[in-house]
Amino acid sequence: MGSIVVLSLAILPPADPSLLSRLSPLSRRAVLATGVGGAAGIAAGLPAPALADSSAVYRPAPGSLAGTTVLITGANTGLGLESAKRLAAGGANVVVTARTQAKAEDAARKVSAEASEAQRVTAVSLDLADLRSVRTLPTRLDAALGAKEAAIDVLLNNAGVMAIPQHLVTADGFEKTVGINHLGHFALVAALMPALKRSAAGFRIITVSSDAHRLATSESIKAALDANLDPEYAAAGWGNYGLSKAANVLFTVEMQSRIEAAGLKGSAVSLHPGVVQTDLGRFIMGGVGAEDVRLSETAAAPTGVGKLLKETLLDKVVIPVEVGANTQVFLAAAADAGGDRARRPKTLYFDKMKAVKPNDAAADPALAKRLWEISETLTGATVDL
Repeated sequence: MGSIVVLSLAILPPADPSLLSRLSPLSRRAVLATGVGGAAGIAAGLPAPALADSSAVYRPAPGSLAGTTVLITGANTGLGLESAKRLAAGGANVVVTARTQAKAEDAARKVSAEASEAQRVTAVSLDLADLRSVRTLPTRLDAALGAKEAAIDVLLNNAGVMAIPQHLVTADGFEKTVGINHLGHFALVAALMPALKRSAAGFRIITVSSDAHRLATSESIKAALDANLDPEYAAAGWGNYGLSKAANVLFTVEMQSRIEAAGLKGSAVSLHPGVVQTDLGRFIMGGVGAEDVRLSETAAAPTGVGKLLKETLLDKVVIPVEVGANTQVFLAAAADAGGDRARRPKTLYFDKMKAVKPNDAAADPALAKRLWEISETLTGATVDL
């Protein structure tokens, strides 16, 4: 039950993400030990989120993204689907990916409603828990687009899992949270780098992290690296979720460094979307069997701990998906850089469409380099710059 308390910290409302960062490692462990009552107490003191209105939603100007091709992972639901719709409305060609072709095609139909006839919305399956699916994506993408050696201008690493209540592994034997959230996306960047380098105006790699990266410390990251990214599984998966989100930021740090060293026209950024009501929380409400269940189904009539969680926390702190997608849409449009995807960002981590500072451990260049090297070894993938 202690994992519920970590949830109350890992998904802090975006209005006050500083609470977690002010806790020492000892304090975090103490809060973890307070149980469900601690979660209720913390959540009860949080303000209810303001409802979204049209002025709170960032939308690229119609036609401003014409000629831009964006590939989005996990685009069949939540932030991914909302981002795909909004980028299509801005004129981008969008490649929608999901774990199955049927899910990708269903999402593509929804996204196409926002696009003009001149735009292309393409559906391709991608299972980040299976490196075979990742490695074959470029060939399948070319076939879907009907163009050999297609170019990708923006890669939005959006897909992810959170709070899996027990230790599960991917098809390649990686712990599932880290395997999907980091290693799958690392291999995807390696597979798509040739397509990214073909972007005429410069490419951008955007990785959706979380302020839960602040759960990871320098010591816990080093321990995880020593354990080949499969540390002891504890606290119902929250430790590994925080690790995976720190890995997202560390990957971005090393990616940007390598882009600059290679003299490429490109940039890498990461972000915190906020505490968003998406299917990412399916495991919290529905347990280990909820991988293919929409959160709305498990949250519609929760019982026990799920009911307490919903009434005392989720109903108070979550923001609508329309608002949650703002930062990644903003970055996909390179609005932080005047539309120039190749311009080095002011910082490599964003929240509420503003540059913010990640925790020191997640910005450590030495840890970033070591993570990169271990990720290459584990996945067998090399990012050829």
